[in-house]
Amino acid sequence: MSDFSLDDPSFYEDFLVEAGEHFEQIEQNFLTLEGAPGDLEILNSIFRSVHTIKGASGFLGLAKVQALAHIGENVLDDLRKGRMLVSPLVMELLFETEDVLKILVQDVSVSLHKQGTMVDPDTTDLIARLEALKGGGRTAAPAGSAPAVPQGRSLVIPEGLADLDPESADAAEAALRRGENVLAMRVALHSEILGTPFNPLSMLPMVELVGHLIHSSFILKELDLDLFRADVVPFDLVLILRPAESVEAVKGIFDGVKHVSIQYFPLSVGRSQPAAARPAAAPAPVAALAPVAALAPPAEAPAHESAPSLAAGAAKAAEKAQDKSSDTIRVSQAKLDTFMNTVAELIISKTMISHIVERLESQALAATADDLVKELRKASIYLDQVSKEIQASVLGIRMVPVKTIFTKFPRMLRDLAKNSGKKIELQMVGEETEIDKSLIEELSDPLIHLIRNSADHGIEMPDVRARAGKPETGTVVLRARHEGDSVLVEIEDDGKGIDARVIRTKAVEKGMLSAEKSEQLTDEEAINLIFLPGFSTAQTITDISGRGVGMDVVKSNVRKLNGSVAVSSAVGQGSIFTIKLPLTLAIIDALLMRAGGQVFALPGTAVEETLLVPRETLSHLTRRKAINLRGEVLGITRLRELLHFKDAVDRQTPEDEDLPVVVVSTGGRRMGIIVDAFLRRQEMVIKPLAPYLASLPGISGASILGDGGVVLILDPAELLMLAIEEAL
Repeated sequence: MSDFSLDDPSFYEDFLVEAGEHFEQIEQNFLTLEGAPGDLEILNSIFRSVHTIKGASGFLGLAKVQALAHIGENVLDDLRKGRMLVSPLVMELLFETEDVLKILVQDVSVSLHKQGTMVDPDTTDLIARLEALKGGGRTAAPAGSAPAVPQGRSLVIPEGLADLDPESADAAEAALRRGENVLAMRVALHSEILGTPFNPLSMLPMVELVGHLIHSSFILKELDLDLFRADVVPFDLVLILRPAESVEAVKGIFDGVKHVSIQYFPLSVGRSQPAAARPAAAPAPVAALAPVAALAPPAEAPAHESAPSLAAGAAKAAEKAQDKSSDTIRVSQAKLDTFMNTVAELIISKTMISHIVERLESQALAATADDLVKELRKASIYLDQVSKEIQASVLGIRMVPVKTIFTKFPRMLRDLAKNSGKKIELQMVGEETEIDKSLIEELSDPLIHLIRNSADHGIEMPDVRARAGKPETGTVVLRARHEGDSVLVEIEDDGKGIDARVIRTKAVEKGMLSAEKSEQLTDEEAINLIFLPGFSTAQTITDISGRGVGMDVVKSNVRKLNGSVAVSSAVGQGSIFTIKLPLTLAIIDALLMRAGGQVFALPGTAVEETLLVPRETLSHLTRRKAINLRGEVLGITRLRELLHFKDAVDRQTPEDEDLPVVVVSTGGRRMGIIVDAFLRRQEMVIKPLAPYLASLPGISGASILGDGGVVLILDPAELLMLAIEEAL
């Protein structure tokens, strides 16, 4: 919409995106502050983030967010000025405050998008505890500070602020009572501002250049509905600040803002005024703003929650809120410029093709058909090149660093360590590694499960680690890196590791394998049994894990992303879980091959090599077939047998012909697959399978060939598991 109004939901969308970024920064700084309680720079950074959230929420009329952020800001202000010390109690309350603020902001998103259910937590008890903490942490006023104003005096309202709202007046008066200088700014927005990209929220950070924002609000002008004009801004902004500079310096900053008129009012206190002289409450104008009413909590608030219930629900709800990813991607100008230049090249290529078509349609051909075919082929090659450049540009725009999900794990691991009585340190490596945003949104759940698994099953208690000669603090490393056209994400811990003998015993106890078959498994194959549904080695049920939900959750989620997951472990030394994902889900480079009378595609990232194997080199090991590949014994199997195409028409390879074999590598394991014939390498657009086909073993998706035929895309990790099961 062109009119500048708080009815524009873009203001709230901007607030949600920016608040999410601030929460991410706040949580990182809280964790740093625990290890360095006296770091003034960290405290100032946290204070600025909370202050920005408070100011923006106040402008948008989100009173509940503003009130909680305000008291949190006061506590942080006391911490950075030395009036309170950073203690475990203070940190727990600050973490809880952040969690509840996340819930409140998520409620704004729910109300705005009409999706989900609002939590609407009761913040009364939390605010009371913060107030008590703040009051108990105060010391004598620093030397040289201005004397407090006696309680018998009250705010003098200038004529230009006669319609000031009570909340702003109370905030200004409270600051004056603390002995602070207070300046009020009334900002009138001109009609010329309508339709411009100007966002009034941009004025809030400007205050920090000349002082500290105490309060922000807006005053509705008197409206005559009979003479209503849509091109007139119906309200003024009011900024209450504690200036660190002179009024002239403040004017020097704000007078450069276009399309506004600003009045400056240094405020003071005088003798108490009768109640009639104070600004009267004006609920009607505030209610006239639709977004404020729509985003406010429901009229029937839930019953008051106790402190424990609020604290317990805050972390879970905040984590759930954080998992809901934004549909906004911030793209650098350089990437957009590259994209636009490539689009321009595409237009040129399109013009070339159109020109050749016109010549073919012409009655009088000046060139032979062969010449035209050569020109058309040249234009087609150029179009293909430009298309690839566009693909690379779009992929570059969609790529985001894994840091966007890594940042929530330090807090999660901190809470897990605290609840379990363990000492755990999280190290993150390769946070700037980029991956497709659509993938990163789905990667969160598998990583949460693996990190919780490392904290519960992997890392030992401090006394156990000390007896084993290890440091009392266990280490979990979260690592990401590119490898070819894939992204590897590793979760490594230095815990007790996974004992293959225990896995075999558990598998036999649960009836998953016979004792004879379990002994035939290698240690690596036995360890990978943890990915079977319902498999768990936990002796007791905890809040962290051990509820019978095995690593199959991770495997199934990663499989949906056309990826694979593997584990390697050494008893007493630790474990490494490796998730391998394609850079993007949209397009893959695939090897086309024929088997059982059908055409299949195998993702190129899993293809190690292709070769022709003489039949006489094929040998049998128990129930497995194998070949000697440059001195290494490599197990092989037929693709049509893996997929159980018993009735499919198979091309019988003559005895004197070699067998086409593709060597597949995934999750650190290799195998050979015999097919009927190799066709070609080709880029393919992946399409999801219909729900009734999604459970097909060994198949991850489908694509369309140039002739319109459908080709099934194989899942390399699933094929390896099918081969292992076939051999048992």
